Amino acid sequence: MGDDERISFDQFGRNFMREVVTADRVAATIASVVGERIEMGPMAAGPRDAARASLRAKLADVDVSPPSAHDDALRFSALVRLECTLAVKATLINKRYRGALTIPLILDVRTVSPLRLVIDVEPPAPADIGVELASHDRSGRVIQVLGNIDGEVRTQAAAEVARRVEAPEARRHREIDVLAMVDDVWRP
Repeated sequence: MGDDERISFDQFGRNFMREVVTADRVAATIASVVGERIEMGPMAAGPRDAARASLRAKLADVDVSPPSAHDDALRFSALVRLECTLAVKATLINKRYRGALTIPLILDVRTVSPLRLVIDVEPPAPADIGVELASHDRSGRVIQVLGNIDGEVRTQAAAEVARRVEAPEARRHREIDVLAMVDDVWRP
């Protein structure tokens, strides 16, 4: 197509969605909402919640697949990877774990009247979150298994994702008023 070639309004809409709503832009939006660092806790952990755990994570990567058509939306699948450190403390126990969290997200981008883009995010269930934690010693591994530390991290991570998805900062990124942007450009 040449620079001055006329296209139909329908073609303009298809071009707009293809050029504006890209996997790279969706990944950048996710990274912006996640932020560089995440802290969770202290949270109850271990048998009878006898221990306290605190997690610190750093964003390692956001991988977003190209979109597919889903009903009246573009659907993106994303995988957020975080490098993390987990500290578990209780009476006579002070263990550290290093590892990674992988958080899958499903995002549907839809158009809304009069001229908005809305990104719906399906927060993952705890079972969908990947947790890979390693301890430096055998007693740390025993505490990890007996205390269901991985399960607690999954549960807390899922709750944190759900909270962040609904936060005002995330809403600002998930609801884009195209008409307001055009108005800003065409104001005298």
